Amino acid sequence: MLSSSWLSLVPLLLVGFSAGFQKPLLRIKGGFRLKFSLLGLILTVLLATAFILVSIPPIYLSWISLFAYIFLLSLRDLKLTAAFIVAITLFIPALFYLGGYITVSSYNIIRVADPEELKGVFRSRESVVLVGHAMAEVLAKTRLTPNEKIVDWEEIAINGTPYWIFAVTPANTIAQNYVSKLILVHVQTGEVLVKEVHMTVGSGLWWTNNVRWRTYLLTAQPIGNVYPFVLGEEPYFAACSNKPINLGLSIIPGDVYVYRSDGSLRVVQQFSEDRSLPEDYDWDYLDGYIKDWLYFLAETNPVSFTIIPRGFLWIPASQHSQDLLNMTLLIPGKEGGTLRVYFGISPANPNSIVSILIANNTGVYYYDVKRIGIYSPHYVQSLVQSKLPAISGGRLYAKYAQLVYIDGYLWIVPIYALTSVTTLWGVAVVNATSPQQMQIYQYSPSYGAYTDFLRAVFSIKLSSQGNMTCRIVEGIISQRMEFVYRGDTYLALTVGNSTYYATPDIGLRDFLKLLAVRTGDYIKLCVSDDRIVHVMEG
Repeated sequence: MLSSSWLSLVPLLLVGFSAGFQKPLLRIKGGFRLKFSLLGLILTVLLATAFILVSIPPIYLSWISLFAYIFLLSLRDLKLTAAFIVAITLFIPALFYLGGYITVSSYNIIRVADPEELKGVFRSRESVVLVGHAMAEVLAKTRLTPNEKIVDWEEIAINGTPYWIFAVTPANTIAQNYVSKLILVHVQTGEVLVKEVHMTVGSGLWWTNNVRWRTYLLTAQPIGNVYPFVLGEEPYFAACSNKPINLGLSIIPGDVYVYRSDGSLRVVQQFSEDRSLPEDYDWDYLDGYIKDWLYFLAETNPVSFTIIPRGFLWIPASQHSQDLLNMTLLIPGKEGGTLRVYFGISPANPNSIVSILIANNTGVYYYDVKRIGIYSPHYVQSLVQSKLPAISGGRLYAKYAQLVYIDGYLWIVPIYALTSVTTLWGVAVVNATSPQQMQIYQYSPSYGAYTDFLRAVFSIKLSSQGNMTCRIVEGIISQRMEFVYRGDTYLALTVGNSTYYATPDIGLRDFLKLLAVRTGDYIKLCVSDDRIVHVMEG
């Protein structure tokens, strides 16, 4: 059933019909004017159809109708036409600018919270992305048949575990108009889960089976983020719609339209705390909303906004106005949902984080972190990039920096090797408030799984801070061995009745210490299982 908002098309059709009666435009008498009016109506119908096919909400077609009608009236005089063109050139940018201010000042969905809460939020280590999107897509493509293609993807937390999720359709969706698979790739282990489905509504499909276009036809509203997910054993597609208000100048969160495999529909209001969804909000919409909220911000206690936040002539600039960093993090929520993290930066110093905003199923929360002094992830990634060595046949790059709290804020920065394929090369651990304090750890298959490697990295970092999560072993070395296995150099030490091994991946300084010790020397080690992760004394 079409939304009643489609009545907004009527003014546009009337403009097309009336175009033929504009005397300056068509100097034709009698019945020819009616014919040209019908021609104008037909052309307008075609234009409106084109607008609908690209999902432009009808309320904006009303604005187009208004401007088109004024333009037709201005054709009576060349000076009026020139004045209209000048006015519209100035008016439309002003509308967009005012739209952001009107939206945040009339509909504030962000609440100010205590920065101390962030310590608990960022304790999650499951959010660190070791298997990047490029790696995950390669893994997903190995599960495709020759007649299938990936049409959509998203990073999302399902039951508290972050995954890359890929939607797959047959190559010819006109003949086979359904989603055939959902492929989930674990962001840390690379484990691949394939769910065979037959979803009649989804991304990349033809005509009204396309989830974005179907939701647009149902709502006549802007459609934001669209994503697949799995709940229990059931596959779903979700599409977020948003409501235009204030004659379309503002847009506020609307509903989430959730489609089952058979196309049946359930509607959930955004930010309704619905736990059956990974996220009951539109993070795509929040990108724009938070950007305007930070830009126009004048005060945080209480929250207020200014229409000229950067100052003009005698008007001083707002001390709270910020820019939105073009990077969003994902964190699995404690109750299984998805948290999205946004960063506000100072326009004068883009390398410094001024605020952190977190969106969850209850709303969006603002944290002022100026006093903490956290550096921007882009700055940290570029710093890590500058420390990376050259490799043959490709290059190393740092991406997906994740903020964690372990006795202080750290940026965990995965490092990838791009050769003929993309693989995990290592991880950098950077002090978020003093990024010159950086350690880079190279991955080796001897660590085992990626998660074992990450666990070892955290153990090393914590042991160096005096917070021992690895086990302490000390005593006299009774045996010492060096050997090469699968191209990696190993050093094994027997202390007491147990043997522990190390590779150069523990860090050059610690490995050189181990090379210098001899049988009969005293040594104190921090070990994880039988692997040496840090040399305490020796």
